[in-house]
Amino acid sequence: MRATHRRLFSRSVVVSGLAVAVAACGVAGSGSASAKDPQISTESAVSLSSTESSVIAKTNEARAKRGLAPLAADAALMNGARRQASWMARNRNLSHGQGVTENIAMGQSSASEAVADWMRSDGHRANILGGSHSRIGVAMARTADGTVYWCQQFR
Repeated sequence: MRATHRRLFSRSVVVSGLAVAVAACGVAGSGSASAKDPQISTESAVSLSSTESSVIAKTNEARAKRGLAPLAADAALMNGARRQASWMARNRNLSHGQGVTENIAMGQSSASEAVADWMRSDGHRANILGGSHSRIGVAMARTADGTVYWCQQFR
């Protein structure tokens, strides 16, 4: 889906004193999760931060409400989402990557808020509820001033 450049996803979050925290780290000190969450199926090589696990769980909850199968974390999509979120935070540029179905957002303070905002947008909701999708990759990255960038990729 092409970017919706309305400011729907640009709430400001100010957290001072943080360096750019990117990719799998989520929130500093959030720890790492794996396939232990029964709502999240992962490939054995995929390790998820608690923030990433939360985005996937919230996404799968939205799908379950509509009778859709859960999405499984995919190593290649996780890496792609991590690279895109990191790039957006580093460049302070909310824009889509190439060649993948993707949801992006900026400024939400939690996984719940990011997924809720995506579900309020027709195009983003269509990506989340895409019946042909079975895999997902997610990430968040934070700039030094605290602005958070989110990315979901689907296959």
